[in-house]
Amino acid sequence: MNTRGEGVEDTVGWAWEYNPDAEWVVGGMKDADRCAVEVIGSALADLAAQGLGPDGLLDDDPEPHRLRTYSVETMLVWYQVIPHRKRVYINRVNL
Repeated sequence: MNTRGEGVEDTVGWAWEYNPDAEWVVGGMKDADRCAVEVIGSALADLAAQGLGPDGLLDDDPEPHRLRTYSVETMLVWYQVIPHRKRVYINRVNL
């Protein structure tokens, strides 16, 4: 897995971004939690570049632009995959 910052594209052009911005999504979070969100964003973008999501193939999803969730321990990340923009947008994070 490649951990990269917000908006940094991989070799095939995929990246992740906060939507609408970092302050809205992770503002006020501890640095460790913000770093964890960045790792998750990078991992989700890496999966999307391969046509995958945590739950399987993205092509099999009847609602490809829907709001999705990914959870790890006590963190719940709300995100969207937008293939034509090659972006994963992180919209909300709950701890």
